[in-house]
Amino acid sequence: MTATITPAARAAARARDLAYVLLSRSALHPAQDVLLQMVEHLDTAAFALETEPAPVLDGITITNTTPFDTAFALMQCQALALDNPHAGIAEEIFQYVTAPITGRNPELPALKPASPQLARQETGLLTRIALATHDLNATSNPTTRYAILSALVALHRSLHVLTASVATDNARPGNRP
Repeated sequence: MTATITPAARAAARARDLAYVLLSRSALHPAQDVLLQMVEHLDTAAFALETEPAPVLDGITITNTTPFDTAFALMQCQALALDNPHAGIAEEIFQYVTAPITGRNPELPALKPASPQLARQETGLLTRIALATHDLNATSNPTTRYAILSALVALHRSLHVLTASVATDNARPGNRP
């Protein structure tokens, strides 16, 4: 008999792996204090996922809910990411933690670049993010999960850089998408 891994356990594992990714990036980083705060919040999120029982309603265990402490900790991470862009962490990266529970991965904006070169870059990045997300959702291997989350952090950072480039390029006269 094989043990079934609950959505909360998968989410907790992702929170811990993402914490390790950010911890490894924090060494000698100018925003080390921000990254370490994110690590602490991710640890809180993982702990809540591991220890808070799923709610029971009329005798039915509800498995598609995120514990309050987890949701609050992840919101803190997102706020830190938004307030500290120099940390290099995109706010939507934290949505991968709760994806096993919610069934929803981060929604990515359509940039609509006017430049064909930027359009190709967008397509390439969105494709790589989609493939990495698929692989993340398909794996239970901790080493693979860590590597994919690390790649997703870098890919989302690249997408944010591309978003700024597209906004600048699209704002040029005669360069409307």
